[in-house]
Amino acid sequence: MSVRDRDVTRSGGVADVSRSVLVVSGASGSAESVAAAYARQDDWVGFLYERGTPPDELYNVRCDVSDALQLDAAVSEFETGHGIVDVLVVDADRHEHHTEESSASAAAGTRARANAIIGRTLPGMREAGHGRIVLIASTKGLGRGSALAGGAPHADLMSLAWHLVHECRGSDVTVNVITYGAAQSASRQGRAHRAQQIADLAVHLTRPEATDTGAVIPIEVLGAIPGRGPVRVDGASYQGR
Repeated sequence: MSVRDRDVTRSGGVADVSRSVLVVSGASGSAESVAAAYARQDDWVGFLYERGTPPDELYNVRCDVSDALQLDAAVSEFETGHGIVDVLVVDADRHEHHTEESSASAAAGTRARANAIIGRTLPGMREAGHGRIVLIASTKGLGRGSALAGGAPHADLMSLAWHLVHECRGSDVTVNVITYGAAQSASRQGRAHRAQQIADLAVHLTRPEATDTGAVIPIEVLGAIPGRGPVRVDGASYQGR
């Protein structure tokens, strides 16, 4: 049962209800902050993770996203308890990503992770007629030296995002990308601040009333959720709605 099936009241209006949110952990370290932000809204939050110890308060499922059988079983388990996924947030960078890995190799791995989980959850969103997707990736995972580099070629994940935007055109399914720079030199406090920025922006982009799609937003230029903020890849101003 999707949010569109759950949220219609007897009067025909839209009720303030919990949504089914699936967050996929990855190398950015922001997924736990993202999941916690949705949990604070009383959404039903599933947390797919490959390593580490996840927060106790979440619906946690250990899963290697690159394994199709594990992924299908994990998503099916979540859907059985909470219905079709309304919101999908994917930390697309792999944990095994290394600094010596080429940008092309990192970008290919990032796209593969994102493609696997989206391929499993998007059909349900399209059938329900509603969905929100946010992809999170480093600039290296995108295959770009800088998220704002003028004239930089579209990387694998960007191509996937734009393909999804066009595929979902005419439906209430939006797809947006949040990027971040390397954090090797960042302090623990700095990484925590970045994770919270990513979480706040993900929640903002996935509001039921939000209509923005196809935006690629570098977190480095984001001080707070703005009325007028970062530049989109097509040169237009990003307008949060």
